[in-house]
Amino acid sequence: MKIKRVSVKNLKAVSDQEMKQEFEMTEEQLQAIYDISRNQIPVIFVGVWMGLDSKQEKANKLWQMMADEMGFVWDSVEGSSKGEKFFLAIPKAKVIPKTRGEIEMDKYDTLSKIVEQLEGCDYECEGGYLNKNIAFLSLKRMANK
Repeated sequence: MKIKRVSVKNLKAVSDQEMKQEFEMTEEQLQAIYDISRNQIPVIFVGVWMGLDSKQEKANKLWQMMADEMGFVWDSVEGSSKGEKFFLAIPKAKVIPKTRGEIEMDKYDTLSKIVEQLEGCDYECEGGYLNKNIAFLSLKRMANK
């Protein structure tokens, strides 16, 4: 297989603008923005300590809450041409939790741990017991190096 070399000058940088995705806020979230601009405490903030926060601090808290709920980077928000309920923001990377099998597999992170586990199971294959299989013995030797 022939590998094509790419020079660095031909690589295109991805801007924040290209990474942004459109989100739509709810009526309640939009109302909260209006409330903050009128210097009122939004209903959405019930149970959230506001203290003597400025309008900017309240707005930042609102965007942080929305970001946690909707999955975007809170300080990457900009308006959208679609209307006041729409905005653009960089989506947060989604973390996919590991399955039980993947967690178990993580325990066997070296050849010697894998060989030890296989030896303890007394596997049998077409050619007989695994611990007498030439390929397995080679793997075992590699693990012991």
